[in-house]
Amino acid sequence: MAKYSAPTFEVNLDPAGFVIDLDSLYAHLTQLKDSRDPRGVRYSLVTILLFLLLGKFVGQDTLSGIAD
Repeated sequence: MAKYSAPTFEVNLDPAGFVIDLDSLYAHLTQLKDSRDPRGVRYSLVTILLFLLLGKFVGQDTLSGIAD
C-alpha cells in the first residue's frame, strides 16, 4: 500500500504556523450529505471529519495515529 504523499505545489506559510478557523471549517462540513445508514450511527459525520482533518493537520498518516 502506498503511503500518503503531500501535493507538489508550493505554499507560502509562516514558519511559526497558520491559523484555521474551526467554526468556519465546521460550518462547511455541516453542508455535506451523510449517506451512511442511520442504524448504528454513533457520531455525526461532521464530528468524524473534523477529527480526521485535525489529525492530518498535525501530521498523522494512519487512522491509528489519528485516533491516538
